[in-house]
Amino acid sequence: MSGEQQLSELEKDALQEIMNIGFGRAAADLSEIINMHVILSVPYIAVLKTDEVISFIHAEIPDTTDMSMITQFFSGRFNGGSFLVFPHGEGRKLLRIFENDMSQLEAEYASELLEKETLIEVGNIIIGACVGKIAEMLGDAVTYAPPSFYSQEQIHRTLESILHSPDSFAILFKTVFNFEHDNISGYLFLVSQHSIMPWMKQAIADFIGVYE
Repeated sequence: MSGEQQLSELEKDALQEIMNIGFGRAAADLSEIINMHVILSVPYIAVLKTDEVISFIHAEIPDTTDMSMITQFFSGRFNGGSFLVFPHGEGRKLLRIFENDMSQLEAEYASELLEKETLIEVGNIIIGACVGKIAEMLGDAVTYAPPSFYSQEQIHRTLESILHSPDSFAILFKTVFNFEHDNISGYLFLVSQHSIMPWMKQAIADFIGVYE
């Protein structure tokens, strides 16, 4: 990517701070739903070419069996697609937290459907809070398409069909969910066109300027 298509370290730091605020809002929403203290953090962010996303996933997640993914598209001046990927087994850990009030028999019977519905609900909260907070703090507003769930066998085919454009880039946010009794990791990718980068860089500069 050319310099105009990249984010500087200062811009990435500002974006990470914005995401931490967004994740704080998502954590509060999750805490209210499951009546359990939740902390969401963003250890790091990176900007990738879209053709690097799948190879990144393979490098970070050697065991790609039992992965799950939530996708949701959004539109505004900040527009594109969001992809929340849960590594092997992490989706089921979330399900166990959400199913505390169910009997073991009920949980086993409804496990697959519940996992899908749980991840859609969690993904909708996280994506909405994070994308919405980026848009809000950069002076924009977005609308959302309904979220979709993809199981392991569908993920690569779906990503390959969406990430083929050479005019696109992906912003990666590695996420860690800290629950009272468990930590769960995930990867949030926001994919958009390079054409939004001048607007994003200027909006980040305006955001930084408020605090200087």
